[in-house]
Amino acid sequence: IMPGHGWSALGILVLVYPQQSFMTGAFIVGLLLLLGGLLRLAVAWLSVSWGDTFRRYLLVLLAVLAGGYLVAQPAAGLQALTIVVIIYLIADGISEIVFALGVPPATGGTLILLSGAVTLLLGVLLWLGWPWSGEKAIGLMIGLKLLLDGAALVGIGMTARRGLKAIGTSGADHE
Repeated sequence: IMPGHGWSALGILVLVYPQQSFMTGAFIVGLLLLLGGLLRLAVAWLSVSWGDTFRRYLLVLLAVLAGGYLVAQPAAGLQALTIVVIIYLIADGISEIVFALGVPPATGGTLILLSGAVTLLLGVLLWLGWPWSGEKAIGLMIGLKLLLDGAALVGIGMTARRGLKAIGTSGADHE
């Protein structure tokens, strides 16, 4: 299996079911916050000083409340997650572009650059609220990002495979 096929398949799934994918993501983040809150509760219980314990219980309370809210009301929690996704897409797009500038085009640099540019554009478009808004738009954009990331990884994998075959063949010729 080529690297990136899983991301491509996941990207297609998110593109087909954008709203459900993002709602599921909000629910999973809520569950992780709840689990983190419960683990923090165990640590707070073992804490020695009052100040440290108070701070830890406060973090427990925040994690449990935020996680419980996302689990109980994933649609309402999507607005906060939307901001996080916008920041992520813009930062990831910029970092991919910077990384791609150091990768030769023949080894997948062009695909990485394209993925970074589209990711950055998606983040900016989502920030501007155009052409859609809400969880469907985010689901579509994340699906497209996963699809492009998968395509870039497949391209890199194919280039690496050709390189390994060339090394294997040229190594046999020299013996």
